[in-house]
Amino acid sequence: MGTSNRERRAAKQRRRDQRRGVPAAEAPRPDVGRGLPAETLRALLRRTAADLAAGREDALTELRHLLAEHLARRRTEILTACDEVVADVPRPATVPAGDVPAALVAALDESAHPVSSWADAAGASTEEAALATVRLLAATTP
Repeated sequence: MGTSNRERRAAKQRRRDQRRGVPAAEAPRPDVGRGLPAETLRALLRRTAADLAAGREDALTELRHLLAEHLARRRTEILTACDEVVADVPRPATVPAGDVPAALVAALDESAHPVSSWADAAGASTEEAALATVRLLAATTP
């Protein structure tokens, strides 16, 4: 596949800069996009779990809408936030009723990053991991 116009223009500008003795630009910055900040994401997961525990089933729908774009582009950040919010969750004696995967409950003891390791092993999507996290938090909320 050929190069795009943007790539050709950038290469041409680099050649000009090199001829003129302009120092090379610093390494490109990673794309930070328009994702949610980590603290906002953790608060959102906790609040949705509290709403779900209180019987508000539409809380999951609201979570899906809020995270739609964020989920697609920020899997690592979302899984990290999920791991952080379940860090203090004690392993329940039995698997909570509902849609909490048994493998996720087992991962609470087996891994320092239970949601990430479960999602990778199970092939779960980012949305499935976030929803399972919320369901686990709601099931363990007293």
